Amino acid sequence: MAELVSKRYALSIFEAGLELEKLDIFNKELKYLDEVLKAEKDFFEILKNPRISKDEKKSLITEIFRGRLSQEVINFFYIIIDKRREKFIFDIIREYQSIYNEYNNILKVEAVTAIQMDEKAKEKLKLVLENKLGKKVDIINKVDKSIIGGVLLKMEGKIIDSTIRSQLKKLENLITNVH
Repeated sequence: MAELVSKRYALSIFEAGLELEKLDIFNKELKYLDEVLKAEKDFFEILKNPRISKDEKKSLITEIFRGRLSQEVINFFYIIIDKRREKFIFDIIREYQSIYNEYNNILKVEAVTAIQMDEKAKEKLKLVLENKLGKKVDIINKVDKSIIGGVLLKMEGKIIDSTIRSQLKKLENLITNVH
């Protein structure tokens, strides 16, 4: 149910953005909305609360986001409120991003490293991946000190593991299977 609802709403805002030639604007605004709602958990809880009237929620949205979001995205949020789909907003935004990325031939890649990658390293990895894959690449760097070194790439449900941790694990398995 949630996936169906999310896809339907995401597709509707995507199609509106396509028709109005505002796909990039909607993408930026939905990312911003996602960040705000994740940072302000209490605000999101208010939006999900069925005891708070639709008009009060819409008033809050207008007050907080006027001038920060286009009227189209605000109106879209009103529809979500009218249909009582507030709890699906993160799924809708994620689905929109997926449709947007596919339309624009963008591949999201999660690069897990032991330390934060600097911009130069990110750009170099991005260029290598773009050349290999023939797609625009959007790299998100996550830090996991347990991998020791190297990089773990996650993209399109695939994992490319070139971490020191995995190499040590392979070596350990090789040594234990020798005797």
